[in-house]
Order: sequence, then structure tokens, then C-alpha cells
Amino acid sequence: MRIFSIDNLTHFWQSHVDNALIATVKIVVIISAYIIARFLLSRVTKGVLSSGLAKLSGDILQARKARLRALRSVLMSTVSFALGFVAVIMILQAASIDAIPLLTTASVAGLAIGFGAQKLVRDVISGFFILMEDQYGVGDFVTIGAVTGMVDDLEMRTTRIRDASGKLYVISNGDISQVCNHSRGRLTMSVDYSLAPSSEPDKVCSVLNEVGESMAEDFPNEVKEAFKCEGLVQLTAASMVIRLTGVVSPTAQDMVRIQLNGRIREALAKNEIALA
Repeated sequence: MRIFSIDNLTHFWQSHVDNALIATVKIVVIISAYIIARFLLSRVTKGVLSSGLAKLSGDILQARKARLRALRSVLMSTVSFALGFVAVIMILQAASIDAIPLLTTASVAGLAIGFGAQKLVRDVISGFFILMEDQYGVGDFVTIGAVTGMVDDLEMRTTRIRDASGKLYVISNGDISQVCNHSRGRLTMSVDYSLAPSSEPDKVCSVLNEVGESMAEDFPNEVKEAFKCEGLVQLTAASMVIRLTGVVSPTAQDMVRIQLNGRIREALAKNEIALA
């Protein structure tokens, strides 16, 4: 029977204490490196995503801020998960714990969850690319499928659209295949008026231009460029059609059309120009 001496026992405990101290120092270093890396990546991500906001203002600035907040959130979540996973593996290795069974279990669990959540994953990935490519943002006036309205909220999984009547539609981002964004660039609005063929085109255009300019003066936020007469677009024995074109706000099309038609009717009656 082997008998341990006091010196052997002391050496045994001393080696274990030394190993424990070394492992503790490694773990502290790994945790510190994780915290520092996460902080630096958060600052860099925030700086990169916010660099394009300096030249924006008003509603556009608020919409971009909402988009950048969502994009920064998903990026930071992804980065934090990746860094945390690597940090856990390194901590287990520093503590002399075999990480292979953990990796195997995580892989099997991830595969099972992936099969069960394919729709969720597709929605989230689609939402990420919608944000990344800036296809549309909160406050934009869009048409997605059969729904037309203003984007009320944009999340990683869903898009919420409120139409002109106030109805709220919730659309899964993975189901979006085509988007028409009316808020990007110029939105031209054309209105045709059928008049009696005996009307003088030059006089009619003069009257219509006056109404178009008054619309731009009275509704500067809705009418971006004054309506102007494009001329005679159709002529028959029963009527002639003259077109009026202007640039309007996407959300104000119906209001502008109603106001424009009312003013055109009054102006034509005042100048004794008959409608067909």
C-alpha cells in the first residue's frame, strides 16, 4: 500500500491551486476581451450606420433613424451571440472541460429548431435585407401586393401598413415579393379634362395653368410642383381632352385631386368654357 507523504500532498494541492489560478486568469481575460470587443463593435456599428443621417432632416430623418435602430439591433444581436458562443467555448477549454459534446448537442438542437422555424427564419432574413437595402422605411407610402398605404412600423419579421381608411395590415416580410415605393423620387399626377370641341385650347390651357399655380401656392406641402397644361391629348367630334400634370405628395393624391377638380370646374364656368 502506497503512503503519501506530507510533501507529496502539499505538492499535489499546490499544483491544483496553480492550475486553478491559471484557469481563473484565462477566464477573466476571455471575459474582459469579450466585453471590450462587444463594446468596440457596438460603437463602430453605431458610427457606421449613423454616418448617413447628418444630411437628413424632418420625416426622412425619423424614418431613417427607425430603420437604423432596427438594423443595429439585429446586427448587435448577431454579433453578441457569435462572440458569446466563442467566449463560452474558450472558457470551457480554459477550465479543461471538453466542449465537443456541447458543440454536438448545439448542432443537433440548432438543426431541429431550424426545421421547425423555417418560416420564421425566412421572415427574419427577408426583414434584414429590406432594412439593409433600404427598400422602404417607416413613413413611406408603398404598395405591397394588394395593400397600399403608409408604413406604420417595420420590424425584422413583419411590416405594418395603414391604408387611407385607417385599416392596419400586418404582412410577413418573407411573403413580400414586390414593393412599389411611392415616396422615393418624383410622383407625377396627371388629370384629363374632356371639353367641348369648340373650346379654344390656348384659352383653356391658360385657365388651367392659373388653377395649377394657385394649388401650389395654397398647398405647398401637398403640391411639390405646380400643375401645368400638357396640351391637347385627344380630339374627337364630340370632345377634346386636355391634360394637366403636376408633382404631388404620395399621401395627398386624393385630396389634391378633389381640390383641383373643384377649382377647375369653377374656373371653366367663370370663363364660359363648357365641359363635354
